[in-house]
Amino acid sequence: MTPRRGLIVGALLLSLTTALAAMVFWGIAARNAPAPLVQRDADRALFAQWRRGAVAADLADFERFLAERGVASVLPVDEILRSDARWRRCKAAPFMLPPRAYWSNMTRTLRFLRDELVPLTGALRVVSGYRDADANHCFMGAKASRHLTFAALDLEPIGDIDRAALIALLCPLHKKTGARNAVGLGIYDGTRFHIDTAGFRRWGRDYRSASSPCPR
Repeated sequence: MTPRRGLIVGALLLSLTTALAAMVFWGIAARNAPAPLVQRDADRALFAQWRRGAVAADLADFERFLAERGVASVLPVDEILRSDARWRRCKAAPFMLPPRAYWSNMTRTLRFLRDELVPLTGALRVVSGYRDADANHCFMGAKASRHLTFAALDLEPIGDIDRAALIALLCPLHKKTGARNAVGLGIYDGTRFHIDTAGFRRWGRDYRSASSPCPR
């Protein structure tokens, strides 16, 4: 083999090796990439079907209830009533309308989102809202979870905010406004976090205050 031909073959082999390495890398990355928690289009179609069923009259009352209290536009109603993005794993109902006695709990939480949280974080999507006891058990929620009384939402930012940036926004906000609004702040894995208005406290992924990433 001539030197020139050897250089050409070597260059071709290097290009092929680089291409194969890139294919392997991106293949691994694609397998390890987290699947989206919320299947928005599919879930909205399910919600449209659900709202035409036996829940129709009560759901209309709930929507009027939110509108009368000025919080109907904070989040889409299909997201507020989402049980949990993991409902398929638990064979739970994808949407749940809580008892009327709990409705006012959510209005307080929505006001906090509207007035304090969303102006800071930008748009949010709901990962989990109201849960009955069976669903809460399957989703491994805390025994006294405020999701059971419709005071809580688990949320994720829609915009491009990483975990460190999110913590840097949530922790000072909770310190500044949490006590007067009785806000519970839970920060879980990734960018999933919990907000309720049923008591001033904070916690991390194991539901303990010591695991909260917020400074003490």
